Amino acid sequence: MHRFVLTLALILFGAYASATHIVGGEFEILHIEGDRYLFRQIQYFDVINGNPQAKDLQIDASIFRKRENVFVRSVLMRYQSESLVPYTNPECTNDRLVTTRIVYTTEVTLDPNLFSDPEGYYMVWERCCRNNIITNIIRPEETGQTFYIEFPPIRKEGMEFRNSSPQLFPPLSDYACVNRFYYVDFRGTDPDGDSLVYSLVKPSNSSEFNPLPTPTPAPHPTVVWQSGINTAYQIPGNPTLEINPKGFLTVTPSEEGLFVFSVKCEEYRKGVKIGEVVRDFQLFVIDCPDPGNAPVIQVKPPGGNTFVSELEMIVLKPDDDKCFDFKIADKDGSETISIRAEAVNFEASLQSILSANIGFVESPEDTMQVQVCLPDCPYLLDEPFFIDIIAGDFTCPLPLMDTMRLMVFVEPPPNNPPKFVMPVNDDIVISTLEGSELELSFSAIDQDMDSLLLTVVGVDFDLEEYGVEIDTVLFENGKIDFNLRWNTDCNIYPFALKNEFQLKFYIDDYDQCQTDNRDSVILNITIQLPNNSNPVVLVDGSSENREDIVHVDDNLTFAVRAFDGDPTDLLTLQAIGVGFDIADLGIDFEKKSGNSNIFSTLSVSVGCDAYDLLPMGMYDILLIAEDDDKCKVSNADTLVLTLNVLPPINQAPEIFINSEVIKDTIVVNAGELLDLEIAAYDPDNDSIAVTLLNAEQLAESGVNFSGSSGFGNLYNPLVWPTDCSLLGENYADGIYNFKIVATDFKCIVPKSDTLNLTVVVHDEAIEYDILPPNVFTPNADDRINESYYIPDLPGDNCRRQFKEVIIVNRYGKEIFSSNDRDFHWYGTDQPTGVYYYLITYTDFSLRGTISLLK
Repeated sequence: MHRFVLTLALILFGAYASATHIVGGEFEILHIEGDRYLFRQIQYFDVINGNPQAKDLQIDASIFRKRENVFVRSVLMRYQSESLVPYTNPECTNDRLVTTRIVYTTEVTLDPNLFSDPEGYYMVWERCCRNNIITNIIRPEETGQTFYIEFPPIRKEGMEFRNSSPQLFPPLSDYACVNRFYYVDFRGTDPDGDSLVYSLVKPSNSSEFNPLPTPTPAPHPTVVWQSGINTAYQIPGNPTLEINPKGFLTVTPSEEGLFVFSVKCEEYRKGVKIGEVVRDFQLFVIDCPDPGNAPVIQVKPPGGNTFVSELEMIVLKPDDDKCFDFKIADKDGSETISIRAEAVNFEASLQSILSANIGFVESPEDTMQVQVCLPDCPYLLDEPFFIDIIAGDFTCPLPLMDTMRLMVFVEPPPNNPPKFVMPVNDDIVISTLEGSELELSFSAIDQDMDSLLLTVVGVDFDLEEYGVEIDTVLFENGKIDFNLRWNTDCNIYPFALKNEFQLKFYIDDYDQCQTDNRDSVILNITIQLPNNSNPVVLVDGSSENREDIVHVDDNLTFAVRAFDGDPTDLLTLQAIGVGFDIADLGIDFEKKSGNSNIFSTLSVSVGCDAYDLLPMGMYDILLIAEDDDKCKVSNADTLVLTLNVLPPINQAPEIFINSEVIKDTIVVNAGELLDLEIAAYDPDNDSIAVTLLNAEQLAESGVNFSGSSGFGNLYNPLVWPTDCSLLGENYADGIYNFKIVATDFKCIVPKSDTLNLTVVVHDEAIEYDILPPNVFTPNADDRINESYYIPDLPGDNCRRQFKEVIIVNRYGKEIFSSNDRDFHWYGTDQPTGVYYYLITYTDFSLRGTISLLK
């Protein structure tokens, strides 16, 4: 099963890889509305050499951010339409060149959060393979194309930035001929009116030999040129392929073949590049039959008597005849001739100046007659304009042409410019008090009695918003009188925001050629606002900026006052944090309003919760006093209170043993009870906890310590009943380390105290150098010294313990024994004499004599 799947995949890959069909194409992006855009891909398909199965039902392009070549999102475009690319002249059809135009589209809403990077974005889609008969690259059947477009962000500096890419590029619908000049207008159009600049670039390749490679970020691979071919010489020719910055493509190819080339169209707005689209295409070159002869143009200028092949500069006065007579001949005869006029150094549609745009020349001796009549008003003022008159036949694949250039300077009809007669000066400066009614009169005339056009412009302000009124008093041919009226009441108009204004008055006439010969007057007006006292803000009686230190858990209070010298002004006092909300820092301030003199209190209580929101450091609080005067002039006073927020002041807790100074070491004899009281005290009365870090390990040795938590003073008993098992090898001292920690719970800077206590469990030392009594008198007479015993018998420890005492007579016979260290031998049944004792310990014995006297 797996082997079948792999085989099938290889078969499919081979089918796609052999589908060499790509002629070229490009992307287009069209803004619809809001953040919605139409994405379009145009793909040109080789019908003759391409495999119809290679046509995609959809394409999945990828968008990357230019700044760091990071993937942003994909765009799925679906098949929309397919149409045949027509020839310029249908009679020139060649069965070796048939191309269709396939269009894929989708509508997409772009997220401003993803598409507002100022460096912009680019979209790519990769496809293999190119037409396998391409002449100027190596292994075209293994070479793909990366479709590429760059576009700007949809937001710039927080503002919407709308843009549609260049589009509607014409395809190369015609073939070219060897050693014959080939030309085509390869320009697209821009819906936004942006400037487009064209240049040749090296065609792209796909990232891998795969029918549908995954789109990759820049940079992208390029084709491999054949020997002798490069980016500046993409098609062999004299001259080679060239494109001017305006998109006019030319070449005179020198050999047959199918040649791929690539054009980059860069988009500029206000001199700044905002995008680009790269378009790949192919040019088919064949060896064509002899085209015959091109048409020949001759012209007779106005007032001339003969037709000539060249013209010098022609100067035409207002009353001169402005019609040129042209005749077009063609030595081939029986030719249909088209004629058109094209502007060279200006923009205009000129077909209307031709008396005819098509005709027929029956024989080599016949001519086509055409008249070109120029208007009285020149296309360019004060400089010559150039017009190319182009005659072409219907030779395949492109017409043979002749061009005659008209260089004409046309003097416009005479016209006197209009002028202002009142006021006399063209730059007026006026100052007026707020609240006054300003009225000014203006008058303008035109000596030619032309109708006049008045334009009034506010420089950086809207006339209507500020109440400027223009009333026309007289309006007739050759004269206009008008008044400016302005109510400067600041209760109506926002003079607090702006009180200096510049107005520009323009007067123009409706002359025959509508030339711009305006006269102008500039009016500068200052609205003098009423005097107003500035408010003052104080903190704790001072108007100076101040800085205070505040620790977390501190409580500070500041007295804030504002006053104003104008008792009728409404005064507002408020506090604003610079870059933060004062409530987040534990600051409480009540905004106050009133007349003349107002007070408020700023309380600071920075709690531990503030530390979760804001870091420690400097915080500026603006205390602003602003008055609300008649004209709403913004003249606030601001005092900056800077709080240096520091961690809380914290004293570490202290640990005591039995309310005494802490000792590092305590020695206890094995078998004794160690009973300690561990006390912890926090000077700040913080919440504290006392713990024994190695409690679990020590608990196995019988230590009882539970720890505790609470505020202020804590008492924790440590009880340890020791025994001999705690000693080391050969009854060496047992060393036990206790690490008791008292920690407070102060936020940010918690502190602790650690008691490192060593408890030495010791085997008690016993003194065995004793002198037992050696005589006793067991009689009942005096009841003194009635029994034998040893009151200071050495005690037990872990190493030695008392076992027994044995008393024998002089014959060695045992007469008394006891395993009680508090023994008493009364000897009442024994005669007077000397006896012997043996006291035995686990690893030690004492011997001596006893005299019994009666």
